Amino acid sequence: IPFDYQQKFHGAVFKDYASSTGQTLCVVGAPEAVAKLCGISEQDMHDKISSLVNDGLRVIAFAFAQISGAVSVTQMPSMQFGGLYAMRDALHAEVPAAVLSVQAGGIRVVMITGDHKLTAAAIAKQANILRPGDTILTGEQLDAMDDVQLAAALKTVAVFARVTPFHKLRIVQALKAGGKIVAMTGDGVNDVPPLVAADLGVAMGISGTEVTKEAADIVLLDDNFATIAAAVEEGRSIYRTIERALLYLFSTGIGELFTIAAAIFIGWPLPVVAVQILWLNFVTDGFLTVAFAMEPNSEKLEKGKFKTSKYLINSRILSRMMMMGLIMMALTLVLFYYYKDGEYVKATTIALTELAVLQWINAWNCRSEKTSAFRNLLTNPFLILATACVIGLQLLAVYNPFFQTFLRTVPLSSREWILIILMALPLLLIEELRKIFARR
Repeated sequence: IPFDYQQKFHGAVFKDYASSTGQTLCVVGAPEAVAKLCGISEQDMHDKISSLVNDGLRVIAFAFAQISGAVSVTQMPSMQFGGLYAMRDALHAEVPAAVLSVQAGGIRVVMITGDHKLTAAAIAKQANILRPGDTILTGEQLDAMDDVQLAAALKTVAVFARVTPFHKLRIVQALKAGGKIVAMTGDGVNDVPPLVAADLGVAMGISGTEVTKEAADIVLLDDNFATIAAAVEEGRSIYRTIERALLYLFSTGIGELFTIAAAIFIGWPLPVVAVQILWLNFVTDGFLTVAFAMEPNSEKLEKGKFKTSKYLINSRILSRMMMMGLIMMALTLVLFYYYKDGEYVKATTIALTELAVLQWINAWNCRSEKTSAFRNLLTNPFLILATACVIGLQLLAVYNPFFQTFLRTVPLSSREWILIILMALPLLLIEELRKIFARR
C-alpha cells in the first residue's frame, strides 16, 4: 500500500515462513493515522507522543496484523500497535541567527511541514520562526477554511503543520493574492507546484530531486538557509549600488541640461561649451560612477524594511534627481551671472569648475539616502581615490596650457576658487537637511 497524503501511512505484506499460508501486514505512518487503525483514541496517542514531539523529534508509528487474504486501504484489518520511532532532524547551527537577520530586513519566514503540529512548533521556536503572538495551522484546519478565512489567518500564522502538497500550493497562492512577494524553498517532487507558483522558487542543490531543481528559479548549492540570508543582503546591496549610480548620473545630467536650457531661455550666452560638457561627462562622471560599485554595505541593508518598486527610477529617486539638478543649475547660473559681462572665457571656466565641484559633492551626497555624507568617510577608498583623481584632472583643465587650449579655459585665482567652493556648499547642506528629515 503506497503512502498517501490523505491516509498518512503506507503498508507492506510479508510472508510468514513459520506458516504455509500466514502473512503479516506492517503499517508505518503518522501516529494519529496508525492510532485509528489500532482502535487507539487520539488522546491516548497524543499522550504517548507528547514528550517526544515537544522535544522537536519527528515521530512515526508502526503496527502489524496477521492476515490470510488481500487487503486494501478501504478494507484494513484491525491492527496491533507496535510502537513509535522518533528521530531528530537537527537545525543547522547558523539557522536561528539567519532567520533573525531576514526578519530584521522586513522578510517574514513561514514554516510549511508535514510534521506533527507540536514537532513543528518546537523546531520553529528553535529557529526563531515561531514567536509570541504567532499561530500554528494544521492541514485539517486549512481544509475547513475558505479563501477569505485563510487570508485573515495568514496574518498571524507562522507554522503550517501536517500539510499536503495541495495545501502548500494553496498557501503560496493565498499569499500572492494578498499582495505578498513569495519565495518558496523545497527539495521533493511534491514541492514542484508551489515552487512554480511562487515568485521565486528555491531548490535544495544537495538533497533536492532533479525535477525540483529544474522547476526552481534558484538552486541552493549548500542547502543552507544562512546562504539565503546572505544573498538577500548582497542582492539589496547591488540594488542600492545601481540606484546610487543612476541617481548620481541623472542628477548631474539634469543639472547640466537645466543650466544650458535656462541660460538659453533667459537669453544669456552659454555657461559651458560643448567640449566642456564632454569633459564633465567622460572624466568627472566616469571616475566617480565606477567608484560607486565598490561602495561597501555600510548601511546594513538587511536591517529595516527594504522598499523597491517596479522601476529603478521611482518617484522618490526622481524627486531627489530634480532637486539636485535644480540646485546645481541655480548655483552655477548665479556664479556665471556675476562674471558673464566680463571676459567670456573666464566666465565659462568658472561655470565649468563650479559644475565640476558640484558633481564631486553630489557623488558623496549620493552614497546614501539617509546617512550623512560626513559619516563613514573612509569606508570606500575607491571613492576617495576617484575624487582625488577628478580634482587633479580639473586642475590640469584649468592650469595646463594643453588643456587650456583644448577646453577653452583660463587660470583661476585662489579668490575665485574660494568663491566656487562656497557657492557649491548649499548643495551639500540642503541634502544633509533632507537626510535629517528622512531619518526621522
